[in-house]
Amino acid sequence: MGKTLKAQIVQPEDIAYIWEEVAPLLDRVKEHSEGELETDDFLEPLTHGDMQLWIATEQSDVHAVMVTQLITYPQKKILRIISLAGEDFEEIRSFQEMIEGFAIKLGCTALEMWGRKGWKKLLPDWKDTYIVYTKDLKMRMQ
Repeated sequence: MGKTLKAQIVQPEDIAYIWEEVAPLLDRVKEHSEGELETDDFLEPLTHGDMQLWIATEQSDVHAVMVTQLITYPQKKILRIISLAGEDFEEIRSFQEMIEGFAIKLGCTALEMWGRKGWKKLLPDWKDTYIVYTKDLKMRMQ
């Protein structure tokens, strides 16, 4: 029998109570990033309501976690998925309907996510609009 997951947004005032449980999941994302954020960098924006923390739970166990941020461009508003981690994709999929409704309620016209190429096959109704290129300059700064 499959898992019955409940996806929910965590209110800013409740972040501190769940942080020890979600931080290890968020840590998993670092190895696939370019070093933009450490896990603890999320804490202040989450507790101030500048970012949103979403969790998928079964009973009291957290199986997946997602961090989003409202981005207002000059011509449109979007909800960006900043970080997303879980045991398997089906657990992460449990967020989809809820996050779309949240984005629409805020007046967002789209969701945005930066991710590795492998995400494309898991998100068939998403468009891969562009690629983010990076070039490390740390060696030139010494």
